[in-house]
Amino acid sequence: MLIRIIFCSLFFFTCAAPPPPSVKGVKIKQVKKEPLKQPRPELSPPTPVALPPTKDSRPDLVQETVYSRGYLTGYDIWEFLREQPAETDVLETFGLPDSIWLDDEERTKFLYYFVSEMQDYNIIEISTKTDSVSGFEWD
Repeated sequence: MLIRIIFCSLFFFTCAAPPPPSVKGVKIKQVKKEPLKQPRPELSPPTPVALPPTKDSRPDLVQETVYSRGYLTGYDIWEFLREQPAETDVLETFGLPDSIWLDDEERTKFLYYFVSEMQDYNIIEISTKTDSVSGFEWD
C-alpha cells in the first residue's frame, strides 16, 4: 500500500508544471498581447440585376423572330444555346420570354418560353455575372 502511495505521489509531482521562475528584487512585466487586426474589406453596394421585359409586360416590343417564324430546328436551337450566346443574342433569336425568374442569390436569370404545341415551358438560364447562357432545357 505504501508503494502505491509513493508511486502515485511521484507520478503527480513529475507530471505537474514546474513553478514559475522567481528572481528576488526584479519585477517581471507581463505584456498583454492584442489579437491581430485584419483590415475589413470594403463592401460595395449590390448592383441591381436588369431583367428583360416579358411578352405580357411590354407587348409593344414583341416582334417576329427566327424562332417564331419556325426557321430553327430543334438541333439548330440546341447548337445555338450550346455556344453560350449573350443574353441580347438570345432575345434577338427567340424574342421576349413569357416569364422571367431570378434565383435567390441573384446569380441566374431563368427565361421561360411557352410552347403551345407541347403545353410546356422551355428554359434558358442566363448568368448575371457574364450575361450569357449558362444552361438550358429545350424539348
